[in-house]
Amino acid sequence: MNRTMIRIVAAFGLLWAASALANDVQEVEWMDLMPEAEQKAWDEASNNVDHSGYASAEEFQSWETVGELDGQKLRIPGFVVPVETDGEGKLETFFLVPYFGACIHVPPPPANQIIYGRLEEPIEMVNIWDAFYMEGTLNIEEVSNETADSAYTMAVDSLKPYSG
Repeated sequence: MNRTMIRIVAAFGLLWAASALANDVQEVEWMDLMPEAEQKAWDEASNNVDHSGYASAEEFQSWETVGELDGQKLRIPGFVVPVETDGEGKLETFFLVPYFGACIHVPPPPANQIIYGRLEEPIEMVNIWDAFYMEGTLNIEEVSNETADSAYTMAVDSLKPYSG
């Protein structure tokens, strides 16, 4: 190979590596979204829940976020709670929660354990009983409505059935 050909091959290699890094998506677990001190506080609060009676458990709320995750491309598994649909019934926005029924059970998860997902293009409504992988850019942004409170949002690139 001559020098020109080597340079062209090297340039393509660098472009491929840069593209791979730009598309690199970090898979996270739900507790990765909660600072360590908050994890300990939530564990302690959870230890005091009495499941033997009819009294509802006290809600543990935390808006504390992990700043290093802001703006990162992430993938996380969870369950979809629809929030908004378009005129054709297609899903536009939703909450992703760590377990089925999280927003209707009492108490709900803390705000830093709920992600508000925004789809660029609406998709067909998903089965809320199924788990999904959500992938996109995570942002620290508070969203509150009658369904839930969220400390994070995501510009969703894909929502695919969980296969894990």
